[in-house]
Amino acid sequence: MKPRAARVLAAALRAWTTPTPPDQAAARLDIREPDTWSHTATVSLTPDRTDRLIGLIRRDVAERLPRICTPQQTAEAIEQHLAHRLAAGHHTVSHTDLLDIALRTGQTTHWLAAHLVALLDAGRLRETWWRPRTYRITTPPAWAIRPGLTARSPR
Repeated sequence: MKPRAARVLAAALRAWTTPTPPDQAAARLDIREPDTWSHTATVSLTPDRTDRLIGLIRRDVAERLPRICTPQQTAEAIEQHLAHRLAAGHHTVSHTDLLDIALRTGQTTHWLAAHLVALLDAGRLRETWWRPRTYRITTPPAWAIRPGLTARSPR
Protein backbone atom coordinates (compact mmCIF):
# COMPACT_ATOMS: atom_id res chain seq x y z
CA MET A 1 0.00 0.00 0.00
CA LYS A 2 1.33 3.40 -0.92
CA PRO A 3 1.73 5.95 1.90
CA ARG A 4 -0.92 8.12 0.29
CA ALA A 5 -3.32 5.17 0.17
CA ALA A 6 -3.04 4.84 3.97
CA ARG A 7 -4.20 8.43 4.39
CA VAL A 8 -7.06 7.91 1.92
CA LEU A 9 -8.13 4.76 3.79
CA ALA A 10 -7.97 6.62 7.11
CA ALA A 11 -10.12 9.46 5.73
CA ALA A 12 -12.67 7.02 4.30
CA LEU A 13 -12.94 5.09 7.57
CA ARG A 14 -13.19 8.32 9.55
CA ALA A 15 -16.06 9.51 7.32
CA TRP A 16 -17.75 6.10 7.59
CA THR A 17 -17.59 6.08 11.40
CA THR A 18 -18.23 9.77 12.13
CA PRO A 19 -19.50 10.66 14.67
CA THR A 20 -18.50 7.99 17.14
CA PRO A 21 -18.47 9.31 20.70
CA PRO A 22 -15.52 7.93 22.68
CA ASP A 23 -17.80 6.39 25.31
CA GLN A 24 -19.57 4.28 22.62
CA ALA A 25 -16.41 3.01 20.92
CA ALA A 26 -16.05 -0.78 20.82
CA ALA A 27 -12.73 -0.82 18.97
CA ARG A 28 -10.01 1.56 17.86
CA LEU A 29 -8.22 1.05 14.58
CA ASP A 30 -4.71 2.50 14.21
CA ILE A 31 -3.66 3.13 10.62
CA ARG A 32 0.05 3.43 9.83
CA GLU A 33 1.96 4.24 6.66
CA PRO A 34 4.14 1.51 5.17
CA ASP A 35 7.95 1.72 5.07
CA THR A 36 8.34 3.93 8.16
CA TRP A 37 5.12 2.72 9.83
CA SER A 38 4.47 6.18 11.18
CA HIS A 39 1.05 6.82 12.69
CA THR A 40 -1.49 8.15 10.18
CA ALA A 41 -4.79 8.08 12.05
CA THR A 42 -6.82 6.43 14.79
CA VAL A 43 -10.44 5.58 14.02
CA SER A 44 -13.00 4.64 16.68
CA LEU A 45 -15.61 2.05 15.73
CA THR A 46 -19.00 1.39 17.31
CA PRO A 47 -20.09 -2.24 17.87
CA ASP A 48 -22.31 -2.16 14.75
CA ARG A 49 -19.54 -0.74 12.59
CA THR A 50 -17.09 -3.30 13.99
CA ASP A 51 -19.46 -6.15 13.07
CA ARG A 52 -19.95 -4.74 9.56
CA LEU A 53 -16.20 -4.32 9.03
CA ILE A 54 -15.49 -7.85 10.25
CA GLY A 55 -18.22 -9.13 7.92
CA LEU A 56 -16.65 -7.35 4.96
CA ILE A 57 -13.23 -8.76 5.79
CA ARG A 58 -14.65 -12.28 6.25
CA ARG A 59 -16.38 -12.17 2.86
CA ASP A 60 -13.15 -10.97 1.23
CA VAL A 61 -11.04 -13.64 2.92
CA ALA A 62 -13.62 -16.39 2.33
CA GLU A 63 -13.00 -16.26 -1.41
CA ARG A 64 -9.37 -17.21 -0.85
CA LEU A 65 -9.88 -20.05 1.66
CA PRO A 66 -9.87 -23.68 0.56
CA ARG A 67 -13.24 -25.36 0.86
CA ILE A 68 -12.33 -28.81 2.09
CA CYS A 69 -14.04 -29.06 5.47
CA THR A 70 -16.10 -32.02 6.58
CA PRO A 71 -19.63 -31.51 7.94
CA GLN A 72 -18.30 -32.19 11.46
CA GLN A 73 -15.67 -29.45 11.06
CA THR A 74 -18.32 -27.03 9.83
CA ALA A 75 -20.55 -27.92 12.81
CA GLU A 76 -17.58 -27.22 15.11
CA ALA A 77 -16.98 -23.88 13.37
CA ILE A 78 -20.62 -22.91 13.92
CA GLU A 79 -20.39 -24.00 17.56
CA GLN A 80 -17.23 -21.88 18.00
CA HIS A 81 -18.99 -18.91 16.42
CA LEU A 82 -21.90 -19.29 18.84
CA ALA A 83 -19.49 -19.48 21.78
CA HIS A 84 -17.66 -16.36 20.59
CA ARG A 85 -20.96 -14.49 20.25
CA LEU A 86 -21.94 -15.45 23.80
CA ALA A 87 -18.51 -14.48 25.13
CA ALA A 88 -18.85 -11.08 23.45
CA GLY A 89 -22.20 -10.55 25.17
CA HIS A 90 -24.38 -11.12 22.08
CA HIS A 91 -27.28 -13.48 22.65
CA THR A 92 -28.53 -13.65 19.06
CA VAL A 93 -27.05 -14.82 15.77
CA SER A 94 -28.30 -14.05 12.29
CA HIS A 95 -28.93 -16.56 9.55
CA THR A 96 -26.45 -14.75 7.29
CA ASP A 97 -23.63 -15.30 9.81
CA LEU A 98 -24.31 -19.03 9.84
CA LEU A 99 -24.68 -19.10 6.06
CA ASP A 100 -21.29 -17.37 5.66
CA ILE A 101 -19.66 -20.06 7.81
CA ALA A 102 -21.35 -22.88 5.90
CA LEU A 103 -20.43 -21.51 2.48
CA ARG A 104 -16.91 -20.64 3.57
CA THR A 105 -16.32 -24.22 4.68
CA GLY A 106 -17.86 -25.79 1.58
CA GLN A 107 -21.26 -26.85 2.86
CA THR A 108 -24.52 -26.20 1.06
CA THR A 109 -27.59 -24.31 2.19
CA HIS A 110 -29.38 -27.67 2.37
CA TRP A 111 -26.79 -28.88 4.90
CA LEU A 112 -27.17 -25.66 6.89
CA ALA A 113 -30.97 -26.04 6.98
CA ALA A 114 -30.63 -29.58 8.34
CA HIS A 115 -28.04 -28.44 10.89
CA LEU A 116 -30.26 -25.55 12.00
CA VAL A 117 -33.13 -27.99 12.58
CA ALA A 118 -30.77 -30.13 14.68
CA LEU A 119 -29.66 -27.07 16.70
CA LEU A 120 -33.28 -26.01 17.21
CA ASP A 121 -34.31 -29.53 18.27
CA ALA A 122 -31.38 -29.75 20.68
CA GLY A 123 -32.40 -26.45 22.26
CA ARG A 124 -29.13 -24.75 21.32
CA LEU A 125 -30.97 -22.12 19.24
CA ARG A 126 -34.45 -20.68 19.50
CA GLU A 127 -36.21 -18.78 16.74
CA THR A 128 -37.03 -15.14 17.46
CA TRP A 129 -40.42 -13.78 16.53
CA TRP A 130 -39.40 -10.12 16.67
CA ARG A 131 -36.61 -10.44 14.07
CA PRO A 132 -36.99 -12.78 11.12
CA ARG A 133 -33.96 -14.95 10.27
CA THR A 134 -32.44 -14.34 13.70
CA TYR A 135 -31.90 -16.98 16.38
CA ARG A 136 -31.46 -16.68 20.13
CA ILE A 137 -28.48 -18.63 21.44
CA THR A 138 -29.56 -20.71 24.42
CA THR A 139 -27.86 -23.06 26.78
CA PRO A 140 -30.49 -25.39 28.18
CA PRO A 141 -30.01 -26.69 31.72
CA ALA A 142 -28.76 -30.26 32.08
CA TRP A 143 -32.11 -31.54 33.37
CA ALA A 144 -33.87 -30.27 30.20
CA ILE A 145 -31.72 -32.31 27.82
CA ARG A 146 -33.37 -35.65 27.13
CA PRO A 147 -31.77 -37.79 24.40
CA GLY A 148 -34.21 -38.90 21.73
CA LEU A 149 -36.80 -36.26 22.58
CA THR A 150 -36.94 -33.35 20.15
CA ALA A 151 -39.19 -30.36 19.69
CA ARG A 152 -40.96 -32.18 16.85
CA SER A 153 -41.47 -35.57 18.48
CA PRO A 154 -44.98 -36.54 19.73
CA ARG A 155 -45.45 -36.54 23.46
